[in-house]
Amino acid sequence: MVLGSLVEKNKADESRKSRAEKDDPEETADVCVEIGDLLENWEPDEDCETEDDFTQDLAAYVDDNCDWEVEVYSNSPEGKPDILIDDKLALEIKIGLKKGERDRLVGQCAGYSRLWVTWAIVIGVGENKIGRLVDLLEDKGLDHIAVWKF
Repeated sequence: MVLGSLVEKNKADESRKSRAEKDDPEETADVCVEIGDLLENWEPDEDCETEDDFTQDLAAYVDDNCDWEVEVYSNSPEGKPDILIDDKLALEIKIGLKKGERDRLVGQCAGYSRLWVTWAIVIGVGENKIGRLVDLLEDKGLDHIAVWKF
């Protein structure tokens, strides 16, 4: 019984993996670890006001501090993630996060996560809204999408 449950969980986990994770798991993991470390230390420029300002600032920071290819607003069959790193990791940035933007973010992340590991970067949002976003992602089976708060 336990073995059967583990096999089913493994199948479910495998089905939630992005194409990048399935095609190149080691390099995808390397990208995620390095970019995660960079995000831990990113301090947005104080002049950033709009989502585009934050996107450009973060993209420049990542590009300056790693050797991975960094693309901004790259076209794909799933839309245009704000930042795409080495065709492995998509970063979607939102500021404020009103309900409509939250719902849009969930939809964007769901689409992007088919192709890439996907992280939501949320700026200027309180813990309560972050909690509702995390709960919504979990309710939709998207709890593999990390949420970074700034």
